[in-house]
Amino acid sequence: MAVFLWPAIAAPVVRWADSEIDLQWAREGLGIFRPAAVLGHAAKPGYLLFLRTLITLAPRHPDRAIVVTQSILVWSAIAGAALIVSRKRGFRWAVAVYLLLILFLRLRDSCSAVMPEALSAALLLPIAATLVEPPARKSRWALLGLATAALFLVRPNVGGVALLMVLLSATLSNTWREVPAFLICFVLLAAPFWIATRPPRDGDPLRGLSYQILEASVDDFWKPAAGPWPKAHSPREQSREELRGALENWRGTLNAKGPDARRQLSWRAFRGFLAYEHYDARWSPLYRRFTAASRVASPFLVLASAAIFLAALFTWRTNVAKSLGLLVIVLLIGQNLILGSNPRYVLPFLPALFVLAVSAFSSGEQARLNRPIAAAALFTLLIALTWSQRSVLGSEWGKIESSGVVIRQPIPRRALPARAPATFHLRIAPPLVPSNADLVVRVDGKDLFSTASLLSRERPDIAIPLPQWLLDQNGREAVELELVSVGDYGETSYLLFPVIPPPWGRAARRIGSPDLSPGTGCSGGSLDWWAHTDSGTSYRAGAGGEKFQGQAN
Repeated sequence: MAVFLWPAIAAPVVRWADSEIDLQWAREGLGIFRPAAVLGHAAKPGYLLFLRTLITLAPRHPDRAIVVTQSILVWSAIAGAALIVSRKRGFRWAVAVYLLLILFLRLRDSCSAVMPEALSAALLLPIAATLVEPPARKSRWALLGLATAALFLVRPNVGGVALLMVLLSATLSNTWREVPAFLICFVLLAAPFWIATRPPRDGDPLRGLSYQILEASVDDFWKPAAGPWPKAHSPREQSREELRGALENWRGTLNAKGPDARRQLSWRAFRGFLAYEHYDARWSPLYRRFTAASRVASPFLVLASAAIFLAALFTWRTNVAKSLGLLVIVLLIGQNLILGSNPRYVLPFLPALFVLAVSAFSSGEQARLNRPIAAAALFTLLIALTWSQRSVLGSEWGKIESSGVVIRQPIPRRALPARAPATFHLRIAPPLVPSNADLVVRVDGKDLFSTASLLSRERPDIAIPLPQWLLDQNGREAVELELVSVGDYGETSYLLFPVIPPPWGRAARRIGSPDLSPGTGCSGGSLDWWAHTDSGTSYRAGAGGEKFQGQAN
């Protein structure tokens, strides 16, 4: 518990733009028993009620009270899940679950933010552990219904997945007779809040989801790439226009061919699993080292869990934990594609996936020799596939905040194509356009590219034509790209870039600084780059299906 309470008391409280909206709504009582609406932000009645309760109980320090309470609830959920695993799989597996979740510091870090992820994870964990072997008593099914309804009110997408998990578990374990008690309790708790906060007649029927769906339909979830945002006379019409724009964008994406199109589809489907949300841990050098190590391990834990679920497919016997894990992964891929491949959206599910993976691996059938071998082989294959699409590991946010910054990125020998025409892509862009925050790319002191030559800066990446002399040099030896920031930088004019964590790429370094991004607390990693031979005309989807042909200049 000290692992959770130490940062909860000592670390700065993290407040995002969404946090400010939720806190304001909670103070005014909006979104709990009456509707509330802000473009692109959905009211979550359960979480708003949680915030309002703590604001009332601790009016002088509500932020700290929220963070400490979230930390205690998440630790309690971890302990509760371990106790459930102990009864169903034995003490040693319970210890494994407990240590794994305690040391998964991304979960702990989420407790420091005034956001619903931590509370969602705290509710989903015991639900998932219980569903491995569902209860036999109606009273426990009723309690499960109330817990799932509370989760639905805190985070509807997580609660909806939990509802499907309950139905699948009941089907596989032949406990359908208890489902009515579950559903009655679910509806009794969730319906009053959901009905009370329903939008007015001309309101957005999707409660803000159309905004996220349109954002998720553009390359790299990068809002400037969406172009001019649709406008309408009412929230209902606004929602329809946003959905139309998303549909057009997806048509363009699915019709695209080539390596950029494959990268984009893999990025949208899997980045939510394998990347991680930003957390500035500079408040404690010791904790920063611990959380950095935990975050390096995070994608390997996710891939190992997926390998366990896939290996369990090699048996015909019904395994509830395996089936639940596969269901969650499939649903999360759909969520990534529709709502955006944001690691923050996926985080509440990961602790539950780890518990299901341990439960599946520790079952009697999994103990047979061929299951661990299959899991190890699949784990190796998943690592290789991730290595081939390293952009899915890109975590936000690195920042170039001033002119004169120099970043050097090593490019391994033969990492670039052998023959021209070829293109080098680098994921870096200004979040607000137009922008005079420019970048010059050099090799061995020679200028290779400058963003000042671009007429359009909305793209999340820059595309650099590669000369044959550079390709020949890379065929003989490793080369190093030098990025030099030039132009006008300020509070609203800067460049952002994702960082590929070690050991997935050769680390870039910032000259004159031990950190790659000292402004955001990102210590190091590789820039997100990829290169390919040009095989013809390609395009990327923008707002309303707008096509960007070749280099946008």
